[in-house]
Amino acid sequence: MKVPYLSASRLKTAQDCQLAYGLRYDPPNEEAVQVKWANEHRDNLQPARLGGNIHNALEEWRRPQPSGKVRRPRLDKLLELYDIECGKQEIDFDLYQDGKVMLTRWFQKRGTAKIDVLHVEQQFGSHKAPHILSNGVPVFGFIDLTLAVGDDVIELVDYKTQRAPITQAEADSNIQAGIYLAVASEIWPDKELRFTFDLTRYGTVTTVWPQSKIDSFKDWLLTKWEWIQSIEEPRATIGPACKWCAFHEICPKAQKLVQSGSWDLIVNENPIDQDEDDMLDQLQAIKAAKAILDKKKKQIEDHIKNEWFDQYAPPEERVRITERYAVKWQDRSNKVYHKHLVQKIVPPAVFGQMSTLSKGNVERLLPVLPEEVQQEVRDSATMKPFKALTIRRRQDAN
Repeated sequence: MKVPYLSASRLKTAQDCQLAYGLRYDPPNEEAVQVKWANEHRDNLQPARLGGNIHNALEEWRRPQPSGKVRRPRLDKLLELYDIECGKQEIDFDLYQDGKVMLTRWFQKRGTAKIDVLHVEQQFGSHKAPHILSNGVPVFGFIDLTLAVGDDVIELVDYKTQRAPITQAEADSNIQAGIYLAVASEIWPDKELRFTFDLTRYGTVTTVWPQSKIDSFKDWLLTKWEWIQSIEEPRATIGPACKWCAFHEICPKAQKLVQSGSWDLIVNENPIDQDEDDMLDQLQAIKAAKAILDKKKKQIEDHIKNEWFDQYAPPEERVRITERYAVKWQDRSNKVYHKHLVQKIVPPAVFGQMSTLSKGNVERLLPVLPEEVQQEVRDSATMKPFKALTIRRRQDAN
């Protein structure tokens, strides 16, 4: 397949599905081109447009002034730049509001810190003339923000508006970070390098790679570049990426599953690539076994609760010790958020992101809100009591 250059997104697409890479980056026919164009309709690009508008506003806001003067950090100026970007690339109102919430919180947390800006939107290579690493691998990209930290450190910053946070472990092995650090190590060979994900919904995650790790990554990247080039007949892989793939309607493997009624069962969180019938046989066996086990589990738990314990007895009496286990029927409580209360407190754009009002879903979104609003949401919750059966094996049991 054609590989004019590598980027994190190109490599991820190839690793997820060779066919999707070929259809997206080297369309073999007019049908593939039409599908690609259809996927670029505004309705399919709204989250990407929001991210682009926030990126562009932050980059312009951070750009050094021609006069050499340092721009005074002002939230109103940042939001003005955001409005200018939204005027160039329109987005729906709920996303527009979401962007204002993100930028406001970002400014409150990080916008007033003093930094030494070296470059904004620093480009390495281009589509037609990519940057060639020392081992011959072509790469292309833009570094959102390049900072000098003292005299010896260069920090590369990449803005992310995604909803999922990035863990330290993910940052330490991130492909985009590796490519950018590989390029930076050749531009600034005598500097210590850092790569920081600036998550506009959350905080920052920084990773530091020693030169030995960067060199090893470049070796690995070379194998990936050679691997993609060697693919002559790209094959489809069914997995999580199919949920967002623009080409599943012209993918023979995907359409076979759709026609058999198995599409929703196959596209899950675990990549699967095996014979369809074997896979479905396994799925049916798992579902049958699960139904039997769930029924038996409920029968045993109901017997323990009803025959071993008096639900009106005090907690200290709802305990049973056997030769091997300690069993308790304990009083517990869950934090419950109420829709009518939360909806009055949080902005509509944030409330719209709460698919449910579960404790985890609500508290995942709290960091995008001002601290006083966070506290008001937490104070609105109530505690719902329930009884939980806990069964633990005794440490002194044989």
